[in-house]
This record gives sequence, C-alpha cells and structure tokens, in this order.
Amino acid sequence: MHHWARPDFHYRLPSTSGEIDVLEKMRFNDEVIVVTGAGTGIGRSTAEAVAELGATVLLVARRQYTLDDVKAGIEKAGGKAETFSADVSREEDVIKLRQFVEGKWGRAKSIINNAGNNFIKPVTDLTTEKWRELMAVDIDSVYFMCREFIPLLLKSKNPSILNVASTFAHIGNPQMPVYCAAKGAVVSFTRQLAVDYGKQGLRVNSICPGPTLSPRVKGYFEGGHTDPSATLRQVMLGRFGECDEIGNVAAFLVSDAATFVHGASIVVDGGQTIN
Repeated sequence: MHHWARPDFHYRLPSTSGEIDVLEKMRFNDEVIVVTGAGTGIGRSTAEAVAELGATVLLVARRQYTLDDVKAGIEKAGGKAETFSADVSREEDVIKLRQFVEGKWGRAKSIINNAGNNFIKPVTDLTTEKWRELMAVDIDSVYFMCREFIPLLLKSKNPSILNVASTFAHIGNPQMPVYCAAKGAVVSFTRQLAVDYGKQGLRVNSICPGPTLSPRVKGYFEGGHTDPSATLRQVMLGRFGECDEIGNVAAFLVSDAATFVHGASIVVDGGQTIN
C-alpha cells in the first residue's frame, strides 16, 4: 500500500476549454495596477509587462517626461496606461495619488512599490540629511503607499502588494549602509503586512533583484564607483540581469497565477546570494 496516496485527492488534467489555464490567470483584464518609479529601469519594465498582460497601468514617477515616454511605448504596443507625477517619498503626494485613483477607478488590483534610490558612501562619511533622504524614498514611500492604498486594494478580487527590495536586504554590500538598511526594512515590513492582511485576502510580497543593468547600475560602473568584474564574480549565472527579467517575475507575482504566494521574499539574482 502506498501511504502517500490520499483517497480524497483527484488530480485533474488541464482542460482544453481553459478551465485550468495559467495564461488566463496571468491576464489582468483592465484591472488597475499602480507602479511607482515607473519612468526607468525595473519600474519601466514592470509597467510594460503588466500592460502587455492586459492591465490598466498607472505610471508614477517624479519626472513627467519619462512617464510620457513610457506611456507612449505602452500605447503603441496596444496597452493601456495613465500617468501621475509624484514624489512618493512625500506623504502629501501619495495622498493625492490615492485620491486620483479613488476618484477615477474606485479601487486597484495591485500596487508595485518600486521607487528607490542609492548612493555609495561609508557610514562614517554619511550625513544625517543623506541618511534621511534615502530612507524617505526607499522605505517611507512604501509605508505611505501601503497605508493609503490598502483600503482600495481590498475592494478588488485577489489584490496584492509587491514591494521591490534588493538582494542587499539579505547580504551586505560595501559602502551602502543606508540602502542595505532600507531594503532590509522593506522585506520585514512586507512580512508584517502579510500577517495582518492575509486573512482579508490581500497578498503582500517582496521581490529582491540582484545585479541588474538598470540605468542607475550602469552609471555606477561607467563612473568607476563599482567594479563590475567583482560584482559579476558573485553571480553564478555569470552575467548581469536585465530589467525585463525582473519585471516579468514581478508581473507574475501580482497576477492570479500566484495566488498562494504570500509573505515571501522572492530573490531574482542569477545565483548571487547562494555564492
């Protein structure tokens, strides 16, 4: 007798009628997804991915011209996008953003908190002003967004929050004390919200990109602030990630194909953190 066999369990083959169709579960069907830091890099790629899967994506960033460029690309590809210029490290801007979404759509399917920044400086050379500046955009913005948008998310079916952290939430990195501290806080904050809101059907996860060739990272390499060869030696796949490789995973995590992923910290790093 096979003790692992459950008599009440019946495996169903995927239905050709689409009854069990992972591709359909990844479709957003015009549901509203808010992406912060959507003007460049991982935020832009994430916005493009969810738009391709049928979301109405609200692009949020400080610079309107970058948002206009992303929106034009999404619409040219047949997607739907709106823009809202805001500095999400400012509480008043986030409140205005929530009011805009509430007035226009009344709810949201997901928020993807991607806005963030970094600089390289050891803690002994770090001013209080710079510490607070980075904390504001890297963790305060996540707090403001979650606080304001959770009521709107709970009005949707299978809502979710995805907070973009970093592998540096799990490992140290030279001369990045604020960034490592803030991204560690993002992961912990995500887990706590998952405890509070899981029973209400709101999924909360974080994604931790590894070395990714975003415009900011390219700037570090080109400016000589970071040695790309040293970074590359840490990555088991032997290459840097592309922004769309992070965006694709982000799109999956906020889709209905990932409805049992909750309170997780998903590392997408080419094997950096296993080294």
